[in-house]
Amino acid sequence: MPPEPMPSAPPWSGPGQWPQANQSLLILADDPASAPARALARDLDAARLALAPAMERLCADTCPRCLDPCCVRARLWWGFADLAFLHLAELPLPIEQMAYAPGGACPHLGPHGCRLARPLRPWVCDWHLCPEQKARLGQWDEGERRELLEGLERARGLRRKMVEALVEGAG
Repeated sequence: MPPEPMPSAPPWSGPGQWPQANQSLLILADDPASAPARALARDLDAARLALAPAMERLCADTCPRCLDPCCVRARLWWGFADLAFLHLAELPLPIEQMAYAPGGACPHLGPHGCRLARPLRPWVCDWHLCPEQKARLGQWDEGERRELLEGLERARGLRRKMVEALVEGAG
């Protein structure tokens, strides 16, 4: 089966859709049945914070001289799991879905990199390692490399379990 096509516009980017999506997730996140999902979101927040120093080091070594920066080329947004995580972990919510100027970079890209703290970014900003970053990671000592890769895998698993728990609690 071929992969699903990428949507032409980010979810919840139409008039009034962002507040409606957030209101729905707020109701879900506040439901007592969502307690397991909230606990997993707190664990995921801690896992992402633990990854931050290594990810910042990797980005500092590669991003400033990159000729094809992800933050310029890619079109990202907060998906369901990203927004659910922010609600469940009680982190600050973005005031709107990401919007890009024609031909523009990520709206959160500043002169010194991303202006968002790692846990507030869409998950893809953590798990995607470009070819240059993978090559640089290969130069790290085995312990550092394993710690980062295992941390990413742990966060990925927590994110999946968080969504499953949220959906299960809502059902």
